[in-house]
Amino acid sequence: MLDKVIGTFGALFAILLFVFCGALFTGLVGEWYVIQNEAHFLAVSQGKCGGYTQEANTELNRFITERLLDRSHLNVQVSAPGSPVPWGTPVHATVTYNFPYRLGRWVSFDVPITGRGRAVSTYLKDAYSLSYTYPQW
Repeated sequence: MLDKVIGTFGALFAILLFVFCGALFTGLVGEWYVIQNEAHFLAVSQGKCGGYTQEANTELNRFITERLLDRSHLNVQVSAPGSPVPWGTPVHATVTYNFPYRLGRWVSFDVPITGRGRAVSTYLKDAYSLSYTYPQW
């Protein structure tokens, strides 16, 4: 009799643990897709324009505002800041966000989510009149 009670509580605990971990994983994958999409956009933008432009920086700030991200948890690295790179040069962007998981006031931890984007520069000198910058958020 006692073994059935203990077994029931053990099974219930295992099921709740599985559901809890599944919910955390689903939320984490969803956030990773969003971060990955932004990194890909920044890389493709660098590929088209040859470097990191004001327009890409405006899009990055819009993304941060719309997603209500904490700017202190965000890190953005681009391979072509400040000036254009020649045609055919590989460019990349990496966006890392320390995603906070909170369960009330008892459990609190951050999970770093990293998205990477890659592209190839198609920039031709004097083809665009753009202003290049460094990532600012």
